[in-house]
Amino acid sequence: MHLESHRVFQAAVEYGSVTKAAQILHMTQSTASRHLQSLEDEYGGLLFDRSATGLTLTPFGRKLYPYTCDLLSCHEQAKEELARMRHEGGGISVGATLTIGEYLVPKMLGRIRSLYPQSEIRMRISNTSEVLEDLMRHRIDIALVEGKVDAGTDLKVDVWRDDELVLVCSAMHPFASVPSVTLQDLVGEPILFREEGSGTRQATETALEAAGMLSAMTIAMELGSTEAIKAAVEVGLGMAFLSRLTVERDCQSGRLVEVPVEGFHILRHLYIVERLERFEKVLVRCFLQILRQESA
Repeated sequence: MHLESHRVFQAAVEYGSVTKAAQILHMTQSTASRHLQSLEDEYGGLLFDRSATGLTLTPFGRKLYPYTCDLLSCHEQAKEELARMRHEGGGISVGATLTIGEYLVPKMLGRIRSLYPQSEIRMRISNTSEVLEDLMRHRIDIALVEGKVDAGTDLKVDVWRDDELVLVCSAMHPFASVPSVTLQDLVGEPILFREEGSGTRQATETALEAAGMLSAMTIAMELGSTEAIKAAVEVGLGMAFLSRLTVERDCQSGRLVEVPVEGFHILRHLYIVERLERFEKVLVRCFLQILRQESA
C-alpha cells in the first residue's frame, strides 16, 4: 500500500479530475493514472466511472474514500507527533550494571531531566549478562556494563571509562592495621563474591586466575548486590574486591578499610553498548554526549 496512491485518489475525488489531481501533486497525468490503477489492483475493484463529463465515484470508490482520508490524516498526525517527540526528546530507557547504575548514572540522568523536563526516563539495573539481553531484545535503548562484551554484528561497543577493584575489610579485621598484604595472605580468609554473571565477579576471577590464585581463594558467600557485600564486610563476615567507585565514601568514613595487595591490581574497562540503529533517539544522542563528557 502506497500513501502517494491514496493522495492521488483523494485529490482526484476532491477536484473531480485526474489531470487536476496530477497538477496539484506535481506529477504527470500518466503517473497519477498509474497510482489509481495500483489502488484498483490492490483492492480489486474500479474506483471511478469515467465519462466525458468527468469522474464519478463507484460504490467501491465511495467505500474506500473515507478510509483514504483517515489513512492520510493519521499519517500527518504521526509525522507531527514524531516531530514533536524529536524536539522534546521523547523517552529513554537505560540499562546498567549495579556498580554503574547505583553510583554513576543517576547524576547523568538528572542532567537529561534538566534539559528535557517532559521526557520519560527509565533505568533498569541488573548484572552484565541480563542487561545485554535486555538490549538485544529492545527492552532498553543503551547499556552501560562492567563485564566483557562480545559485540557480534548487531552491537557497537565502546570503552567509556576505567575502573579499579580494591580489597576492603572491616575496621575490626587484623588486615585493617597493616600497610599491605600479599595474595598468599588471603589464602584461608573468607572472601565475599558477587553472583555469577556479574562484571565485578568476572573481573575478580579473571585477575585471580591470571595470578594463579583463584582456586586457593575461599568463597564464603555469593551476594547479589554491592551494598549487601559492603554490609557483610562491615560486620566482619569476610573481605571483598569491590569497585573503588563504590567504596570511596565508606573508606573515608571508616566503615570499611582498603587493603593494598602487593603486586596485584584489578583494572577493568566500563563499556557503552548500543544497538546498530538506523535512527537514533534524541535523548540517546544527548545521553551519549553527557557520558563522554563525564569520562573526558
